[in-house]
Amino acid sequence: MADNSLQTQLRELQAQVAALTESLAEQGDAAAYRLRKRTSAAMRDASRTAEEVVDYARSEAESVAGIVREHPAATSTALLTAGLIGGLVGYLIGAAQAPHHPHRRWY
Repeated sequence: MADNSLQTQLRELQAQVAALTESLAEQGDAAAYRLRKRTSAAMRDASRTAEEVVDYARSEAESVAGIVREHPAATSTALLTAGLIGGLVGYLIGAAQAPHHPHRRWY
């Protein structure tokens, strides 16, 4: 009699384990579906944003190219001036960082 009740309890326990396993599988499938759905939406949004950035950059580049074509002398003057200012700033920074030895004596 004790064997019969032990076997009954074992079957019930196996049924409960099977039910838990099935429930966990269903929850895992649902979580994976939600994750795929959210990931897909995020990728679509990122793709749309990247396309907008590319379109904006392209329109700005076309605008700058148009200005350069219309005013080549002004463009070259502006670039030359920016280069000279950059060179001067670089020289001043380099000179400021050079070690100073006011008491150096040469014998």
